[in-house]
Amino acid sequence: MVELSLNFDIPKGTMSITDSAAKKINELLEAEGRVGQAIQITVIPGGCAGFSYQFGWINDDADGELIQHNGAKLLVKNSDMRLLAGSTLDYTVSLKGSKFEIINPNAASTCGCGKSFA
Repeated sequence: MVELSLNFDIPKGTMSITDSAAKKINELLEAEGRVGQAIQITVIPGGCAGFSYQFGWINDDADGELIQHNGAKLLVKNSDMRLLAGSTLDYTVSLKGSKFEIINPNAASTCGCGKSFA
């Protein structure tokens, strides 16, 4: 089991969603026939840096903080918000491919692939 000491000032506020992430979320929801639902981000123990992000579909009546931007809905459990407060969900496209990316000011370090953080 990984034990981490979280000795940092937690940014005030919530997460934000960029225009490109909102557009992609809406496209995915429409393609899956899930219009009106939300994407949930969960922080789970694991990955080479200590924590990983997990994405999933969820109805927006679940417990947590619901963040909305341009019609896109993102749900973050209250217990995970301490690790994600002040973060931004972005969607990037490059020569390497496309991906959702979380820019997290709370992460002291990240792994090379960007899929886990500490």
